[in-house]
Amino acid sequence: MDTSMNAAVSALQAQSQALSTISTNLANSSATGYKAVSTQFLNLLNGTGSSAHGSTSGGVSTVTRQNVTLNGTITSTTNATDMAIDGNGMFVVSDGTNTYYTRDGAFDSDSTGNLYLSGTNYYLMGWTTDATGSVSVTNQGNVASLQKVNTEKYNSSATATTTYSMSANLPDEAQASVNTTSYTNASGSSETLNYSWVSTGTYYDTAASTSYNTYQVSVTSSQSSVTLSDGSSSSSSALTYTVETDSSGNIVSVNGTSGNTAGYNGTDLPTSITVTDASANTVTVDTSADTWAAVKAVAGFSKDTSMKLYDSLGTEESVPVTWTAAGDNQWVMTVSSPTNSTGSTVAGLLADSSGVSTSSYSYMVSFNGDGTLNTITPLSHMNGSTISTAPTDASGDPVINTYSWVDGAKAGTITLSLGSSGKANGLTQYDTGESSATISIKSTTQDGVQYGTLKSVAVNTSGEIVATYSNGQSVPIYKVALATFPNSNGLKAMSDTVYQETSSSGDYILNEAGANGVGTIEGSSLENSTVNTSLEFSNMITSQQAYSAASQVISTDRQELTSLIQAIQ
Repeated sequence: MDTSMNAAVSALQAQSQALSTISTNLANSSATGYKAVSTQFLNLLNGTGSSAHGSTSGGVSTVTRQNVTLNGTITSTTNATDMAIDGNGMFVVSDGTNTYYTRDGAFDSDSTGNLYLSGTNYYLMGWTTDATGSVSVTNQGNVASLQKVNTEKYNSSATATTTYSMSANLPDEAQASVNTTSYTNASGSSETLNYSWVSTGTYYDTAASTSYNTYQVSVTSSQSSVTLSDGSSSSSSALTYTVETDSSGNIVSVNGTSGNTAGYNGTDLPTSITVTDASANTVTVDTSADTWAAVKAVAGFSKDTSMKLYDSLGTEESVPVTWTAAGDNQWVMTVSSPTNSTGSTVAGLLADSSGVSTSSYSYMVSFNGDGTLNTITPLSHMNGSTISTAPTDASGDPVINTYSWVDGAKAGTITLSLGSSGKANGLTQYDTGESSATISIKSTTQDGVQYGTLKSVAVNTSGEIVATYSNGQSVPIYKVALATFPNSNGLKAMSDTVYQETSSSGDYILNEAGANGVGTIEGSSLENSTVNTSLEFSNMITSQQAYSAASQVISTDRQELTSLIQAIQ
């Protein structure tokens, strides 16, 4: 009787545990990411031998089994920071002291922008990323590399322009506005020098209380293999000058703006120019006052355009560019000090190839006979008492090299992509057939972004937390880490649907979503509980019946014991 009583009592205890498990499951049937547990029954025997009196009796015990790897159904939500894992893996969360793991993706943002598991003190952990979404930390496989995911890490954005591309046509008919002078070269052949004299505006000299007219003057040769010199410095393929005149047209000052004219500063243009060919033969061409007067009488072609870009603070800036026809399929491109977006106020200074501040610098742009781009060559000019050369990048491309910005933005270099040599994919020189020569800008692109404030965040399938700003920019700021275990069912279940690593689970392995067999992440979604209420009610009925049966055994055993005692009496 004692053995049957003990067996029945163990049955009551086992079924009570089973009912407790069922009750827990039903209570968490709506808990996000909850994994239903089950009760396994194990028989207990006092002995297994046989005798004339029959087998000895035993009882039953229970263990609770987890099924952490079972995935629940995923449903959409209206919260952008809700997440669900479609496949293997667990979110990594921390209470500031210890690290835990969960399938619950109901994350909210606290007052400082940190994402935490709703209703708890567990914060979502992830890796910081660069602007392309690539993880930017070392030792990525260690939880020490993780940080709290903060949606307001950058509550505003701005990206400085680093590249500027332009496709434009410089009109071939503008070259007709260039005056020419013939000369005989060392071989006795007739060649020409091209002269361009174009107005670049006026300025008022406060100290002298008078206005001056300004011009850009350039001299090039019809032969690309020769170099020119006005006697002031080394030779160059082009001579360019900045000329100032008074209201009567008299020249007040001349400043050389190309390498060979560096140091040429005076009150008149050079009276002669030396032409040197590839064989070092030289010819001196007369450029007397009468010649320059003829040049000035021809209205040269020069047009201004501007390049819109953004500094590091996201401020829109404008860089003036002057295009001057220089003859023989050549143009002088002059880049001037940046202005504000309206062009009314100087917003910064340029830097030359040596990093010295300057207000402008120029390039010689030459074209092939078929209208395609040939070369873009940096020119030099006199900057105070030193020679200042237009800057280029490592590939030799022209750049907008800033020295400083009025608004305090960081100085930087913007590479100008103006086309490839021999191709019509950037600058071209075709005859437009129009009565009035015009520069046609077909397209411009640049990679800068103006200042914007944080509008929203979202999560993509690779686990990137993407911030979107009012300027239209979307930037990955974090990547959510997912952890896997050799035996996920060996994790220790804690309150708030989180788990703790144990020796049975094995060590964690961190992965990016979608990599190495790890699941992807669904944003604005949650994983439902894996509790099957129909199955749980069925198990409840079975357990209740077993509990009643065990109670009946105890009742019967009590009656038999009562009868036995009465018989003895």
